[in-house]
Amino acid sequence: MTDDKQLTPGDLEKLRPFVTDGTRPVYALRNLPEEVVAVLFAYYSRSRESLRENLLKLIQEEDLGFDSRSESDPEAGLLEAREKARAFHEKWVVGYGHSSVAEHAVVHVAIEDVSILGSKVIEDARLASFTEKSTRYVPFDTRRFHTPEELAGAGDRARAFRAGIDALMSAYGALMEPMVGFFLENHPVREGQTERGRQSACRAQACDVLRYLLPAATHTNIGMTINARALEGLLSKMMSSPLTEVQHYGTMIKEEALKIVPTLIKYAERSEYRVNTEMDVRGLADGLFQNSAAARPDKGTTRSPRVRLVRFDADAEDRILEAILYAVTNRSLEEVQRVVADLPADARKRLFDGYHSRRGRHDAPLRALEETRYTFEIVTDYGAYRDLQRHRMAAQYPQRLTVDLGFECPPEIEAAGRRPDFVKAMDAAADCYRLLESDFPEEAQYVVPLAFRKRYMLSMNLRELHHFVQLRSARQGHASYRGVAQEVYQEVLRVHPTLGAFLRVDLADYALSRS
Repeated sequence: MTDDKQLTPGDLEKLRPFVTDGTRPVYALRNLPEEVVAVLFAYYSRSRESLRENLLKLIQEEDLGFDSRSESDPEAGLLEAREKARAFHEKWVVGYGHSSVAEHAVVHVAIEDVSILGSKVIEDARLASFTEKSTRYVPFDTRRFHTPEELAGAGDRARAFRAGIDALMSAYGALMEPMVGFFLENHPVREGQTERGRQSACRAQACDVLRYLLPAATHTNIGMTINARALEGLLSKMMSSPLTEVQHYGTMIKEEALKIVPTLIKYAERSEYRVNTEMDVRGLADGLFQNSAAARPDKGTTRSPRVRLVRFDADAEDRILEAILYAVTNRSLEEVQRVVADLPADARKRLFDGYHSRRGRHDAPLRALEETRYTFEIVTDYGAYRDLQRHRMAAQYPQRLTVDLGFECPPEIEAAGRRPDFVKAMDAAADCYRLLESDFPEEAQYVVPLAFRKRYMLSMNLRELHHFVQLRSARQGHASYRGVAQEVYQEVLRVHPTLGAFLRVDLADYALSRS
């Protein structure tokens, strides 16, 4: 237990710029370099004193970090504290492997003019928060896209790449105003809606359907908040990517983050383990499927979204009931399992009802639901995949982006009579992809627009699945992923009707959902 009784009014005045409260047992830090924050929390594990007292030592004692300027200019003294924090981390984080210390240092990074394809690699970081420029509300600049440097000397292929991108971007730009007009014509002002609001809603809907034309090369912007430990892992993954663009962005992020946490990510580097493992496994897979009927990948799908439940626990109900009872008794798991095995149906129902019935609108499901998992194979357009990928608590297994599974044409584009323009752009992109894929399989992905379908697996526990179904089936969601959430719900209900009944799902169909 710690206390601050020995802190004088003068001490508290010195602390005031850096803590939100000088006396309460809960307070926040402010105006401190991230590495100093990390070292303060690290002291907790080896100190009987409070964090405020440790911070005061950093201010007062030269050997712990602050120089003589700290009395008159605390912020100037922080420069020396940062150097001392760096030395501390060199010893404890690098020397002794106490990498958890790095989780207390947080970096906020703006990542701009990265391709949509590259953004998906960056955002595949479970312990981070991202905000990305919306393809649903913001018209994209048709002149801004990534051209892979590998194509610089590729002659006809480089020209084909540019032609494929130009066809998509030209169609995107040319169809924007006609589609805005289509929505204005078909959606009169609703009660309580202003004309300006209607104009804005219809323009957003035009962006929403025309995003299918945007190629994966399109530039986007990302805001990222991440702790230093997770950032080090992300940087290693980025530097090991087969995409040169992603490698470059990994280097740039590291260079900028080093200005904030100079010690904690300094050893982030390319991982030969990652690089060589992917190459070797891909080569083995090519050999395994070379003489198989499975060597010919699907060239289309009868409907999209397509959701297939491929794996689940037959004893899911027992697993969850055991977890529920185990946490509220002092019985061994063996005893709990015997009781659950003999439970009559009415008793099982009472337990499930008791565990779920009090859950409010903003309450997360409780932890026992993590005891069972479901794995789905999903085929959606790439635009929908970009939204579903945000469920990073799920285990995700995406395949390479191709044109093999065909594309989606939004019904609104068909209704507006613009399908021929749309299909022409898709065909140009597909032709370009096929020209590039043999020699440039990674770079060919950049020309694939968001309309083309992508296949991937998602594996999640029932607790995460509750969140997934409720959020992604909601009225304001995009129709493409709303259908996925609805089908996921139906699949769970099919195999586990008792568990599926507690999922919160919106099964309705809405027009102009974000109006």
